[in-house]
Amino acid sequence: MISIEPLGVDKRAGVLIDSNLLVLLVVGSVNPNRIGTFKRTRQYSRSDYTALVRVVGHFARVYTLAQIVAEVSNLTDLTGGERIAARQNLSALLPVLNEPPLPSRRAIEERAYTRLGITDAAIVCAAREHGCCVLTSDLELYLALLQADVPALNFSHLREAEWGMESPV
Repeated sequence: MISIEPLGVDKRAGVLIDSNLLVLLVVGSVNPNRIGTFKRTRQYSRSDYTALVRVVGHFARVYTLAQIVAEVSNLTDLTGGERIAARQNLSALLPVLNEPPLPSRRAIEERAYTRLGITDAAIVCAAREHGCCVLTSDLELYLALLQADVPALNFSHLREAEWGMESPV
């Protein structure tokens, strides 16, 4: 079972979930059986979805950003009824998420912007400003967060811990 306790993460400070993992959360909430076949989530499994839900449940607050929500809305391009369900589930999720405003002009001032783009730069900026941890499956973002001295959890490391493997965290 995944535990964030030994990782030194302050659960009270909250967690900001990156775009890829929020897509997994939305797709998994629509149809967990689609995770392995949907183009945006095929690198994950149904057990990854379950683990993600458990990890997020450890935190007092969950953050998102307008930049992340826009990406997730575009990346959950399922078809038919699943697309409608994905949009409805994302809409239902938004009221329970903390979404601080972060102007793009502030995000582009981040060192990570030129290498990672505006959404990841906004993630670095927001996490620093709000003192929250970032949960990501993106190695480049994870490394940028560590370099910026922002608390970060790499979902791949958590998956390894779930499977009983050594984790480099």
